Amino acid sequence: MHRRPLLVAAALLVPLVGILQGCAPAGSKTEAEFKVNGKVVRGGNPLPLDPAQAAAKAAFVKLEFVRDKGDHKESAFANVDGTFSVKLPKGKYGVQIVHMGPGGDQLQGKFNDRKGKAKIEKDVAGDVADMVIELNDYK
Repeated sequence: MHRRPLLVAAALLVPLVGILQGCAPAGSKTEAEFKVNGKVVRGGNPLPLDPAQAAAKAAFVKLEFVRDKGDHKESAFANVDGTFSVKLPKGKYGVQIVHMGPGGDQLQGKFNDRKGKAKIEKDVAGDVADMVIELNDYK
């Protein structure tokens, strides 16, 4: 006779646990992430950044990696020498690039399609030590 209240309590807790599992913060799924090191260049050279403006964050090269499933997005900023580093889970990524300087995007939106269709696509299946993004390869 004492089992009935215990069974009722258990029956109420099981759905509650399921509901609470769905309340985890977005992006909290634990996927293995891989370190991606690379360089963004044009004609083999880094995109030019005025050192004073770069130090003041008024000039920069920003890369945005968007997984083709649309479930993961990560940004990285290139250093003055064009190198960047980012951690990404496995997947195929569209890469959007903005080169901000005096007067706005120095790439004139060529590599930053606001509709989300990237000209540059890269696969990440493990750590990447030398991802080179040569902009001249993407006309």
